[in-house]
Amino acid sequence: MLIFFQEIGLQLFLWMLQLIDGTMEIFSAISGVASINYHGQHINIIEFLIGDSTVGTIFWCIFILAVGLTCIFTIVALVKNMIANNKNISTIVGKFFLALLGTMAMLAVVFLGIMISGALLQLLAEIFQIGNTTKLSNAIFDACVGDWLKGHSINGINITSYSVSDIFGGYNAALFGIWPTSWKCNGMVNPNTFMYLPALIAGVALCIALIVATLNLAKRVYEIIFLYFCMPVSMSTLALDDGARFKNWREQFVTKIILAYGAVLSVNIFVLILPFISQMSLPNVSGFGNAMFTIFMIIGGAMVIPAGQTLFARLFGQADDMHAGGSFLRSAFYGGRIIGGMTIGLAAKGIKGIAHAARHHKHSDGDGGSSGSDSSDSSDESGDKYTESENGSSSESSDSGTDESAGEGGSE
Repeated sequence: MLIFFQEIGLQLFLWMLQLIDGTMEIFSAISGVASINYHGQHINIIEFLIGDSTVGTIFWCIFILAVGLTCIFTIVALVKNMIANNKNISTIVGKFFLALLGTMAMLAVVFLGIMISGALLQLLAEIFQIGNTTKLSNAIFDACVGDWLKGHSINGINITSYSVSDIFGGYNAALFGIWPTSWKCNGMVNPNTFMYLPALIAGVALCIALIVATLNLAKRVYEIIFLYFCMPVSMSTLALDDGARFKNWREQFVTKIILAYGAVLSVNIFVLILPFISQMSLPNVSGFGNAMFTIFMIIGGAMVIPAGQTLFARLFGQADDMHAGGSFLRSAFYGGRIIGGMTIGLAAKGIKGIAHAARHHKHSDGDGGSSGSDSSDSSDESGDKYTESENGSSSESSDSGTDESAGEGGSE
């Protein structure tokens, strides 16, 4: 029975590794490290979207709208200057033309900045590939493999292309070859030393971390296009606020551009350090303790992947809108705890209500007979009283009738 659970555990781990590889390909494409295919052309996703003709047409329409806004804000600035007399009129008019020319200059700066940042990002990814060509799935598998057999190693193979039987080999069976008894250890790794629990926990943690990081990068693509369209509008207020709105736009744009650097850097650092973790062990500690050490190191490195985006962005800009790494995990934890508490509370109230209804029903059934007898007694007593009152009233009426007749007779 244990062999069946070991096979199921390895199969689940291999499926997680395939998910990790697929997510890494999406991660590389969205971050700009790898190219995407569009009508047979290999292009960078952000450079293509910024340079698209439709996007350019919309930008020039917004630019024309921004020119009108610039005129309005300049008139407002002139009116405020007439009232307060704080600035020279030539300064305000100069900022009007600076806003128009600055928008054209910033358009070239945006294109140039995106192209330079993409080239540097690809160079950064290539730097970490020096002497380290191991895929992330192979690195995480090698950290949990235990012992390799027959000279096998992680080098030169793609572990996700192998099946459970290829990795573990066959097993001895009893009861007509149906019930497994022990492993033959004729596969690639030793099934008895494979760390199943660290593998599953690390696989789940790494999948969550990569998905969060990829979602943040996907949101970054839309935010860059959004900021690209808002650039003429932020420049239009130059004559009114001395460039305060444009300063906010510049900080946000720089933050979104360099956000991918933190993600790519954290992933490559994790892949770089992971092979060393698999060779580490704590002295005078049991196998379970070393397995927990591996789990903590892998999960900690996985949490750095989404948290690296926030860390890198805070070094060069604002990162208040980032919710990655531990914040995401804590939100999921507290959200699950709140939902669980509400479910338990509703269940407790439901059980309490059912118990109260059953107790009330039992009490009403127990008092049914006594209440019936009491009602019959009361009805009898009321009947007797009613009879007595009728008799009394009839006798009184007869007595009064006799007295009246006697009085009449006497009077006569």
